[in-house]
Amino acid sequence: MLRPLLLAGLIAGLASGAAAACQSHGRALLDDDFRTPDIGWGKPDQTAAYGPGGLVLRPPAGSSAWRWNQNYALARADFCVEVANPATLPSPANEDTVGDVGIWFWAKDAQNFYTATIAPDGTAAVDRLVGGVWQKVVAPTPAPAINTAPGAVNEIELVTDGPAARLYVNGSRVADFRGTPPPGGGAPGVYGESGPSPTSWVFRRVRLY
Repeated sequence: MLRPLLLAGLIAGLASGAAAACQSHGRALLDDDFRTPDIGWGKPDQTAAYGPGGLVLRPPAGSSAWRWNQNYALARADFCVEVANPATLPSPANEDTVGDVGIWFWAKDAQNFYTATIAPDGTAAVDRLVGGVWQKVVAPTPAPAINTAPGAVNEIELVTDGPAARLYVNGSRVADFRGTPPPGGGAPGVYGESGPSPTSWVFRRVRLY
């Protein structure tokens, strides 16, 4: 995936500095561990399955896959996703050999959306697909808070307020950026990529505030 340019500056209306991810926000609008998944996620298929461990997303080799929940929107929201690394990782483990994983958001359709992702090499990024062409929003940025060990769990958090957004990983702020959300903010979703072999990403829990 092509990667983006970091947009500088703080975003008005969003808290500054690091924050504990998905805490002190009251009752969640959506809190799903996928044992009994919300119907908005759709039915399982060859790339997405639900089980006791969570939502397993398995993109085809060298490609990507995503799932979104049509029952909710990200107009002004805090969306948190817990995802586990694969149980075994190659050396080196990075976007090219394993893929990246994270949040799918601000989508107009299947050829126009944003992703906020982390990679097994400890970097985080934000990308935008426009008419099927990837554009850079936030370039791959080293994020020391990312857990890179096999099987380790990371929490990726996206706080949105209109066209402004902030990305956190495991409670540590990574980047602020601005974009072009669709009317109403668009549905929240999860996203994953595979390297030369299919990668299984296990989303253990998602919360939307």
